[in-house]
Amino acid sequence: MDPIAQITQLLDAGQDAHKRIAAAVVLGELRTKNPATVQALLTMAKESSEAFARPAVLALGRCGSAKALGTLLDALDRGGEVAQAARTAIAELGPEALPAIRERLEGATPEIRAALSQLLPSVGGKLGFEMTLGGLLGQPFDAANKVALSVRAEAKNASEADRKVMKGQLEKFLSKKGTLDDEVATRAAIKMLGYLELEESTDTLFDFLGVRRPPLVRVEAVTALRFGLREGAGKKILRKLIDLLTDGEQLVARASRDTLTVIPLDASAAADLAELAKHPNADLALWVIAKLGSLGGDIAAKTLAPVAQSSDRARAQAASRALAALPEGAQILAKALVDAGDETGAQVLAEALQPLAKQLGKKEQQALLKAATHDLPKSAGLGRRKLDPLREIDPAGWGEALRSAAKALAKKDPARAEPLFAALARSSVAEPDDRWTYAKLQLLHSNLDPHPRARQRDPALTELQLLADRGYGIVKALEADKQIDEERRYYVGFHFAEQHVPELRSLGVAILEGIAERSGRTKLGKAAKNKLALMAG
Repeated sequence: MDPIAQITQLLDAGQDAHKRIAAAVVLGELRTKNPATVQALLTMAKESSEAFARPAVLALGRCGSAKALGTLLDALDRGGEVAQAARTAIAELGPEALPAIRERLEGATPEIRAALSQLLPSVGGKLGFEMTLGGLLGQPFDAANKVALSVRAEAKNASEADRKVMKGQLEKFLSKKGTLDDEVATRAAIKMLGYLELEESTDTLFDFLGVRRPPLVRVEAVTALRFGLREGAGKKILRKLIDLLTDGEQLVARASRDTLTVIPLDASAAADLAELAKHPNADLALWVIAKLGSLGGDIAAKTLAPVAQSSDRARAQAASRALAALPEGAQILAKALVDAGDETGAQVLAEALQPLAKQLGKKEQQALLKAATHDLPKSAGLGRRKLDPLREIDPAGWGEALRSAAKALAKKDPARAEPLFAALARSSVAEPDDRWTYAKLQLLHSNLDPHPRARQRDPALTELQLLADRGYGIVKALEADKQIDEERRYYVGFHFAEQHVPELRSLGVAILEGIAERSGRTKLGKAAKNKLALMAG
């Protein structure tokens, strides 16, 4: 007996279940069109058990017999694994199945119509795709979207020539008034156009971006553009997408952002995008900053440096972080800091640069010193920020720049000099005179409250005591400084005279003795003598 006939006999309902299923699989692989075999498979495909119907349906598709088409179309109604097998089998039949499918579409229920429409792309052929598009009209969005996804699956395996044919069919479909009057069909067709991943599709998609189009149609067009622009887009398209970032329709604006996230940008587009880093919408601005940072290189450095220098702390921080992540982040941040003219931006840049400061070369260090020296007399805060990254890598240069500016300011504007001397006094490079000058500036605006608790809280006395502990000649300095009057000397002397530590007490006595000698007949001189007498008694 013929082997095909022997295997066909194993399909009979009376045979062992495992043998029946195995026989159907084997016959499908053999792709036989033997009439008896096809008939036996048709009988088995109609059985109520999915376990038998499914392999028989798949085998019919592999055999490629047009006679099986009616049974396969009926199997679509069953749902589940049998329906899925039927879709696969009908796709195997190819364009031969189209006339029967078209006939079945006429008068079909919405559910069957949707299932057949999803099936058409896999059947293939120009006519099949034309029927696919026609089937979109009047469909709910969920059904139309499933059809579009079916087209996407087929387009992935299609040649470029085939995809160009499909593009032509889609463009013709989209130009029809009936299509444009059906928003769902229009959206689905635009999706398909994007799924073809052809750069030539962008001109058609561009026409659907205008404000006169329905918002959801515009969203689909913006989204579809990303598939054909993986290698980059022209200036016209990029400018439009950037403009859409601020579109009044939030869905359109968000879709544009998502598309711009995945397509490459050139320097020109980056410059246009950088304009939005100052947009009132903070969320958009921060996305723009992150996108510019992801471009890297000169583009990121050029577009983000001005943002990092700005007075908007959140945006400056985002830009600084993006710059710091670049291969030459330390050098880029240093240059931005040198050029910064706003204290907030300078502070943010300095904080970002601090962990990277050891990567700076002599050239960058000198540039920062020069910029700080220039800015300190006019804006102590700005100048200090430019010095901050140098504090650990060049403490001597940091200290000298701060000292020179502080001394110059002390003569004209002591109040502005005070924070500079404070920074110096608390540093490892502070000189004794730096600490003295800071203590003196504190003393000059002390309220001289003699109450013990008030004196404990007076920072001037705290600084002077630290100087005394270090052996600084406070008595001589107090007497020599013409900015300090006798009342302030008496206040300091009285405070130290009240201390229990012998060295501090002796210091207070020496100050009071000087006042008594110089101003003995004045009120302060008499007060000093009385305090000394009380201490002696």
